[in-house]
Amino acid sequence: HDLRRGDRFSVVYEMRRIDGEAAGAGRIVAAEFVNKGVSYRAFLWRAPDGTEDYYGEDGRSLKKAFLRSPVEFTRVTSGFSLARFHPFLQTWRAHKGVDFAAPGGTPVHAAGAGKVVFAGQQGGYGNVVMLQHGGAYSTVYAHLSRFAAGIKPGARVSQGNVVGYVGMTGWATGPHLHYEFRVDNVQKD
Repeated sequence: HDLRRGDRFSVVYEMRRIDGEAAGAGRIVAAEFVNKGVSYRAFLWRAPDGTEDYYGEDGRSLKKAFLRSPVEFTRVTSGFSLARFHPFLQTWRAHKGVDFAAPGGTPVHAAGAGKVVFAGQQGGYGNVVMLQHGGAYSTVYAHLSRFAAGIKPGARVSQGNVVGYVGMTGWATGPHLHYEFRVDNVQKD
């Protein structure tokens, strides 16, 4: 949206207090942006299970279903490819995921809300977490140095929760996250 003269932005937020004294701004509970006369509103809502998210007036979540990247990374070291020279195995084979280079120990976040279906060691993946996101969607986070607290099969995660930390377990030549997005358990680019 291009900003124009006359556009407005309003925010309602919690006020943090210590011993009854104002101690600063808290969470945003509602916001409105008026652009070219059109109003866009967002409201914080807490579900019965305690999760919170922002919703529009129509009741739809304003959050994208999946994060663009589950980790803060320095570069993509290997993209999705049907033919790539594997640096560990020294042979040509498909690479059905994306490798994000990041320092060891960097937090890895759930790309979307879901349920942990696997957390453990699995061959070339090393330490891996697999999440089911409902319907046909699932994600894979591999080569982790360790898992985040509470990450075990059956655990529920919200989008953005830490599921583990970048490492180089399994068939890895340096610290990175191998990430897969799957539809009906088939890796997709």
